[in-house]
Amino acid sequence: MPTLQVFLPQGHTEPVKAALLAGLTQATIDAISAPAEAIRIMIDELPRLHIGVAGAALPVGAPLPSPAITAILIAGRTNQQKSALIEMLTAASVTALDCDGAGVRIFIKDIPNTDFGLAGRTAKSMGR
Repeated sequence: MPTLQVFLPQGHTEPVKAALLAGLTQATIDAISAPAEAIRIMIDELPRLHIGVAGAALPVGAPLPSPAITAILIAGRTNQQKSALIEMLTAASVTALDCDGAGVRIFIKDIPNTDFGLAGRTAKSMGR
């Protein structure tokens, strides 16, 4: 069920994005023992004019900022698992994007199993 929404500045090549998808998937498997087939990753590419830093759009020629990643999970993971996920998603981003890890932002959203649906049913009704 883990769903990762990656906000990524435009300008990365297809091979770099493929490496990012693979790295984030493996990080999620390693951190929270999610099966690969249950992991969904969506990349939202943002034009420079849609990224604000210090109150202004990112100037042309400025280095691309690090990504922001929202990890949407069914509630119930331990704090240790969440910490591992944050650490591993950051490391995977740094490796794939050759970016500064200090700028990578990871947000975890815990969704109650009654508030997440799959195939027209709640996760709770599916035993999750």
